Amino acid sequence: MKPRFAVRWRDLDQLGHVNSVVFLTYLEEGRTTWLGGLLGPQFETNQYVIARVELDYLAEIPSGTEFVETQHEIAAVGRSSVTLDETLSIVGGDIVARGRVVLVMWEPDHHRSRPLSNHELTALNQQLVR
Repeated sequence: MKPRFAVRWRDLDQLGHVNSVVFLTYLEEGRTTWLGGLLGPQFETNQYVIARVELDYLAEIPSGTEFVETQHEIAAVGRSSVTLDETLSIVGGDIVARGRVVLVMWEPDHHRSRPLSNHELTALNQQLVR
């Protein structure tokens, strides 16, 4: 599944292309959709925090682009973290950004990390790119 998003007018900057910060927003929205599909209805966005983000900008998203899509692959699963490789593409076009993000599972009530549950471990390890 590749989550798809419309490019909004507010995403454009003075140079007439999508602002670089919005690339991270598209990836976050895609990650949330993708993880929800993978982990099921018990998944909530307050169950993880981002510990690290790396992003290589490969091309612009020019004005007039209607849709972008994201792709997410699991690169590593730890005791309380998961590392994802992610891409952002123009639908029907080129990859415009490639990145890596480390998510740490989170206990929102206690403001600390937590181990992955058995359900999360199973679901994530089944998608691990080897």
